[in-house]
Amino acid sequence: MGRDSVQFQCHHCGHCCTEVVCLPTPWDVVRIVRDTGFNPYDFLEFLTPDEITGVDEGDPSWLSVGGERYMMALRRDAKGCFFLDKKTRYCSIYESRPILCRLYPFKLEETRDGAFKGFSLHTDVGCPRNRDGKVETAPLYALYLEDSGHHSDYDDLVEVFNRDAYSGKKPEDFIELFVEVPKKHRKRHEKGEVSPKLAIRE
Repeated sequence: MGRDSVQFQCHHCGHCCTEVVCLPTPWDVVRIVRDTGFNPYDFLEFLTPDEITGVDEGDPSWLSVGGERYMMALRRDAKGCFFLDKKTRYCSIYESRPILCRLYPFKLEETRDGAFKGFSLHTDVGCPRNRDGKVETAPLYALYLEDSGHHSDYDDLVEVFNRDAYSGKKPEDFIELFVEVPKKHRKRHEKGEVSPKLAIRE
């Protein structure tokens, strides 16, 4: 564990982009939409508890629809994340990637009273955790604090969504709380269709 730095170097093995489910916050989604113009209905999916592991039943980010629970995630297929370039095997939105991706595979270490101690590398993930480099912890901690703040607001949005009952409610409707997508663009694009104009809900 290091307070100022952690011994780590990413060797681009692709594990995090193929084996890990990324759970973005609405603010991650907004950043991706703003930077890339991608339609969130294309790159997001909503997973049920039997489709995802490691998320506590009591996590406040679960969306409730028709007696079932859903978690917002970046869409994946058999070859990995929606944004994984299939040729280069690198992230195609690296500068706009979710904070969770930026923090992987680092683990925050705190004292018993919650004071910052440093970062270590998760031992229960598939990342090979190569230690032939050095990563400064100050930017990691800033990301962690930003993510914590986003999750607090995320929980508030989920609470509003879960409280709103109406006929035909779908988990995808959650997107409309923070990104305004024209109805004609809510389904995947037809081949050759131009990208939609998106309005971010502030």
